[in-house]
This record gives sequence, C-alpha cells and structure tokens, in this order.
Amino acid sequence: MPVSLGYRQFTAGFSLLLLSGGVGASPQQFEADLRERLGGEASAFEVAEVYEQSEATIAEDIAITYANGDVFTIKRYRVEGDYHRPDNVVIDGMAVSEAGNSQPFFSVAFIELPDASQAVPSFDEMSASDVVWKALNARDITLNLQGEAADEFFSELDSPPFEGQLHIETLTLEEVSSSAIGLFDLQGVNADFNDLESGVNSVFSLANLRIEQLTGIDTPGEESVEHAVLNGVNLSGDDWSIVLDSAWVEGNAYVGDAGFEGAFFDIGGLLPLLPPEQRQEFETFNKVLTGGSGQFGAEGRSHSRWEEEGESDRLIADGYLRLSGAAGVEYSLDLPIMLPKNVSIEQAMQTPSLFESATLQGGEVNVAYTDEGLLPRLTTEIAANDNITEAQAVSQALGQARQLEPLLGPQITKLMTGLVDIMAGHSQALTVNVALPNPFIINQFIMNPMGNTEQFTFTFELK
Repeated sequence: MPVSLGYRQFTAGFSLLLLSGGVGASPQQFEADLRERLGGEASAFEVAEVYEQSEATIAEDIAITYANGDVFTIKRYRVEGDYHRPDNVVIDGMAVSEAGNSQPFFSVAFIELPDASQAVPSFDEMSASDVVWKALNARDITLNLQGEAADEFFSELDSPPFEGQLHIETLTLEEVSSSAIGLFDLQGVNADFNDLESGVNSVFSLANLRIEQLTGIDTPGEESVEHAVLNGVNLSGDDWSIVLDSAWVEGNAYVGDAGFEGAFFDIGGLLPLLPPEQRQEFETFNKVLTGGSGQFGAEGRSHSRWEEEGESDRLIADGYLRLSGAAGVEYSLDLPIMLPKNVSIEQAMQTPSLFESATLQGGEVNVAYTDEGLLPRLTTEIAANDNITEAQAVSQALGQARQLEPLLGPQITKLMTGLVDIMAGHSQALTVNVALPNPFIINQFIMNPMGNTEQFTFTFELK
C-alpha cells in the first residue's frame, strides 16, 4: 500500500466502487479481511463495530489512517448473502481525505455492487489488467480538486493544474473490462473549475452520458458501439458559453450513425482570456466564422450502411454539417465494393487493412457546399491583412489555384476556382459529383491520392 493517498489512493478508492465480491464468515474474519486488504501498510486501522444481522455481515465506521496523516473512511460496509459469493455489497459514506483537511478529496455517499466477486477485494486485485467489474450503482459522487491530492491527480493526467469541485448524481456500470463496456451511465454531472495558470473560471454541466455495448476498446480500429448518447452539455464562463443538446454514435468506424444537434457557441468573450500573442488570430477566426458576433449554431449527422448484392456489396452513406450564418456541407456516396476473397463484411469493418485492399466497381460521390457568408468574409480578412482590395485578394487566390494545376491537375483546379468564385460573391453554392472508375483499388488511392485523381470524372455546378 503506498504511503500517500494522493492520486493512487483516489484510484484505489474509486476502484472499490467497481469491485467487491454474509453468511459464511464470522465478524472476526470480515474485520481481518478489511484490515489486511484495505489497511495494508496503514499506520492505523479502526472499525467501530462488526456484526451479523439478517443474513448479512456489517462493519461500521471504518477509518484507515496512513503514515502521512491521510485518511480513508467508510461509514458502513454491508455484505449480503454468502460471504464468499455475495448476493450484494452495499457501502455507505466512503471518503478519502488529506491530512489536515476536513473536506474529503473524494467521496461517495452510496455504492451498491450486485453479484460482487468477493466481499473485500485487495488493492492489487482492483488494479489488475484482467479484472472485470460486473455491476455498480453509485450515488452522490464528489471530487474536490484542491490541495496536494489534486496536484498529484493532475500531474498523473499530465494536465494543467485546476481547482474546483466535480459532482455526479448517479453512476451505473455493467460488465466493464479492459476490452469492453456493457453499460456506462452517468446522470447529473456538475462541475466548477478554476484554471490556476490562466485564472479562467468555468462551469460545466451534463444531463446524461450513456454508452451501451462498447467493444474493441483495447484494439485500435476495432471499436464498435451499439448505442452511445450525450445529452444536455453546457460549458460556460464570463461572457462565453458552449451548449450541446444531444450527440449520438452507433456502429463502428465504417458503418453506423453519428451526429449532434442543438449546438450553440458564444465565444466572443474568450478573446480577453487568451494570451496576447493568440488574440489576433482568434479575432480573425471570429470575424470569418461569425462576422464578429462570436455566436453560431451547428448541427451534423453521418449515416452509412452496407448492402449485400451477390458477388459485390455496396457502401452507402450520406451526411451533413451546418454552421449557421457561415456555411453548410452535404454529401452522399454509393460505392459498389468487391472485398478480398473469403473476407466478410464484418471482417473488413474490423480490420482496416482488409477494407483498404478492396476493389471499387465504379460508384459516385456527391458533395454540395452552400455558403452563408464564410468565404466572402475570408476574402475581406485577407484583403485587410495584406492591405489590398478585395478584388485583388480574389485575383491572387485565382492565380494561386492556376499555378497549382500542374501538380493537382485540371479537375482539382476547377474545384478550387469554383470556391474562389464564391469568395468573390459571384456564387453561393458549389455541387461536385465524382464518378469513380471500375475497377479501382482503394489502397492505390491511399498511397498516392494526387496521382489517382485524374482517373475520376468530375462534374461541377455553381449557383
């Protein structure tokens, strides 16, 4: 057991939320297990009372004081059913406190562990890489970020120092391991933070975060989630705020549904909070994106699916991103794909190298850009920064696009000149259709995208 509670004891205390697993044991054995598995190298271990009641073994007022004065306390620890295979473990009033500080660094009012693996896990068992946390219900979780424990906590996370408080109303977990999460549900998150380096104060709230059946998290590229949703996000400070009504994800990196709605940004008030060397760049960004108001809304969605058709399959997708008062992009694609021999859709989705070795049998991609002031405002800022007229800025952009034609080819150059036309205010929308050749190896394009674009057929429409 480490001498200091700090970050490691916070981690161990939090892990106790996730493991425990009483008829079948005497109060004396329960007390001995608590002393051995939780006390470890503690300088003092105290428990007010240990007793049996209605097929349960109960310990009250547990206090573990470490050599540096830090204290780990549990108000009530109840093991229900068979002590060696508990039906339930209930912990009331768990807290971690620094020496000389009456306010706990970390506390949980109530923890329930259905079907716990054992009555009292050791700290080594809780931190094992192969541990599986079967189930957890917790209420009223508080993290006070101040003092030496907070400093150690942020140093372990390689994060700038903060002060403040984080509170979670409820936390529910089911079947959590290093490779998968059956259920992760947070309700009622509220936090107040003070960045000690910048002096910026902020308030954060989250109504709900729920993740169901997340797998492959230990293997990059193989992550997949049945359903994940985020609701009611609000981050704000003095004269600035970021709001998100909802966001969701279903599927994996290749197919599924993801999106967000009800996003609103009021970022103008961030300017005086930035370091002086960053303010000019931020002010330019603000003028281009919002016209100087600092406010804009956003929403977006991406949906994709596989359709099986005999020897080949089709990847069909569509989506959009809209920034109010700035611009919007919509896209769709329909790609007949022949996977490598004996490779299933599921295997291709889980193994990027298999998908990249597939052969496209034609298909098309459509992208539509609609401008609501973004590119003309960019023209204005370029002219102002270079001390030239807007007409000269447009002329320079057009000249640069044409100079790149030997490198990018005539079709990409035509795309760029279309965007320059929008910069000049002559058009407001550009639609591009790209027809792909048959056959076409995906990996060839990944290895040399510029060298393969001439195999595509582009059709442009300006409005």
